[in-house]
Amino acid sequence: MRARLTAAFVVLSLVLVLGALGVRSYTAHGLLRTHEARELRAQASDLALILEQRAELGRPIDRSYLSGRVDEAQRLTFEPGDGSEPVVVEGPEFVDDSGAMETMVDADGGTLTVRQSGSVLDELGADDVGSLGFLVLLIGLLAALAGYVLASLMAQPFRQLAVAAGQLGRGRFDLDLPRTRIPEARAIRDALLTSAGQLQERLTSEQAFAEHASHVLRTPLTGLRLELEDLAGRPDVPADARESAARSVGRIEAMDAVAGDLVALARRGALVAGAEIPLRDLAAQAAQTWADALAEQDRALTAAVEGQIDTTYTPGPVEHILDLLLADVLRRGRGPVRLVFDSDTEGHLSIDVSCPEVRDATKPHADVAITQARAVVTALGGRLTGETPEHLAILLPRR
Repeated sequence: MRARLTAAFVVLSLVLVLGALGVRSYTAHGLLRTHEARELRAQASDLALILEQRAELGRPIDRSYLSGRVDEAQRLTFEPGDGSEPVVVEGPEFVDDSGAMETMVDADGGTLTVRQSGSVLDELGADDVGSLGFLVLLIGLLAALAGYVLASLMAQPFRQLAVAAGQLGRGRFDLDLPRTRIPEARAIRDALLTSAGQLQERLTSEQAFAEHASHVLRTPLTGLRLELEDLAGRPDVPADARESAARSVGRIEAMDAVAGDLVALARRGALVAGAEIPLRDLAAQAAQTWADALAEQDRALTAAVEGQIDTTYTPGPVEHILDLLLADVLRRGRGPVRLVFDSDTEGHLSIDVSCPEVRDATKPHADVAITQARAVVTALGGRLTGETPEHLAILLPRR
């Protein structure tokens, strides 16, 4: 985009400049021709005066004399008033072309004609064209520089929006969106904000549904099972009734297991279809991010991946949680840091963060980042234990 905007700016600038120079060249050519015509007229008048003075002195006006007066690109024609043969002399560079200019004046009772090649006017214009060419080149370079700067400024919001769209595609809703006055970029930003809000609302509603469904389904089943167990254990109830109650308890336990599976299935659904990546890749990316950030404080990071490393997860929420915890570790932690990722056979993801030294743990609002991370973990149906980066444990369902 930046290259296309720069090229468009350069082309537009050059078209405008060349158009203006074309109009200027047309008008300048007319002005230059008028000026040369006046100069040629003045030269012819001066030469006619010289010829009259020479005639008064009784000296001849012949070819040898006029040869010393003619310019290289001119032709002089003197027609005496007595009817004798005209005297014609030409300069070595004279060419009688279609652009030649001519003027005629009276001289010593005759006429003097001065004709100048059109190449003289072309050479003057060529000098002007060279200057204009250099000017066009300079304007083109300046336009390219200005276009590159302007294109970079205009493309910056769209690059940020592209990064934010990629984050949203990975399941993140904490998007870093640009502040811009470009209407198109603002429209895209608003659309991404809406999508991120819908994703966050979906997380919240799914968690609320899972909790509500677990309560609504399991509470009546638990009460019914207790009553049937009590009925199956009463001696005053016929044996066949106790056996039927015992069988019903087993089926209720099966229904309770099915309800648990349905709730777990609702919590395990992928946030963004197709965005899941294996745990080994997720852990490697997160560890690299942490290592780069900790290296700026001359701190080391060790990381490990255990369990079912091929289990897939939506990376966005995990990255969001780890970014919040990383900010807390950088601000309040000291020394080396260890990250341990573990996935069990059911797909539950646990992440342990440990930092041996903690500073400023008692300051007001010191645990804001952890509080925010706990809110995200809770929205995903997991839990976060620990209050300082000395040891934090995250448990997440497979999402």
